[in-house]
Amino acid sequence: MVGTIFLWMYWPSFNAALVTGAGQQRAVINTLLSICSSCITACGVCRIALQRLDMEVVLNATLAGGVAIGSAADLIVSGGVAIVVGFFAGILSALGFLYLSAFLKKKIHLHDTCGVHNLHGMPGVFGGIVGAISASLADSQYANPEALINSFPEIKNGRTAADQGWF
Repeated sequence: MVGTIFLWMYWPSFNAALVTGAGQQRAVINTLLSICSSCITACGVCRIALQRLDMEVVLNATLAGGVAIGSAADLIVSGGVAIVVGFFAGILSALGFLYLSAFLKKKIHLHDTCGVHNLHGMPGVFGGIVGAISASLADSQYANPEALINSFPEIKNGRTAADQGWF
């Protein structure tokens, strides 16, 4: 539990480390909202599935929100979108811990001792999709053209933000 508390404090700074200006504040806030949402969702999934809280599931699924919002935290993502991303990341991670790990261990003898697949793998792929969607919508959301060029430097070479988001 102590490790999760430290990650609650530091994960927003991980997502905002390479961002400057207002994007840094946006990344911190979006990360915190996503982590809170994934925590609440993981508690709900545990309560529904097990009729109790399983601390391993809750602690790991809590951090899945930070993983999932990582690629889009500094883009023009509203607080509501960050909460929805955390919600789905919490569901993915909690269900992965509860059901998918046992299934993979039984069927293909894959033993994920640290839950890397459920904490980083599935939420990371989901976060990559969210990041691509956010990047593809960035052209119409940035009011400052200089900030758009800073986030998507290939605009100078004729590639739109949408092109850079999808490829």
